[in-house]
Amino acid sequence: MKYDSQYYMLNESGRATDYMLDQIDGSDEGLGRLMAIHPIHRRVLGPGRVGISEGNRAKFQPCDYHETAEQLVSEKFRQVLASFHLPSVDFYQTNIVNGDKIWSEHYYMHIWNHHQAIHKKRSEIKGTYIGNRFTLLKLSLDEKVLDQVPLEKRLVFTLEEKPVFFVS
Repeated sequence: MKYDSQYYMLNESGRATDYMLDQIDGSDEGLGRLMAIHPIHRRVLGPGRVGISEGNRAKFQPCDYHETAEQLVSEKFRQVLASFHLPSVDFYQTNIVNGDKIWSEHYYMHIWNHHQAIHKKRSEIKGTYIGNRFTLLKLSLDEKVLDQVPLEKRLVFTLEEKPVFFVS
């Protein structure tokens, strides 16, 4: 309960939920492999490229956050996080392509801090923690776990548990 009001779960909202973006031709060949490495800044060969795979292409406008294989954030979002000099977060410049329109001020956010931090008794799920086959209905963070992690390594992190969905 100690951390429940201090952290935020990052989710798409508003018009971002009307679209699905995926990697397209012209992106670094080994993007999946690249995102498994940390840090990635010395290994990036060129910008990533994502395109719209679901949604009305004619009405598309990028948002500050899109859920993709990696989190896709705007330059404004990147600047806020970059000001904290996070030791475990890289940003990989990524173009959003829609026909002949290109938005270049977006970034894959690569986070390699993962903590098994879901408090299993206070959180509410539908499904089972076994094999991470659950929908997270209500999140409560485990202070015993997070108290053991230095602040700079828990300012931004992903859950090691991988819920199938998060319902807010």
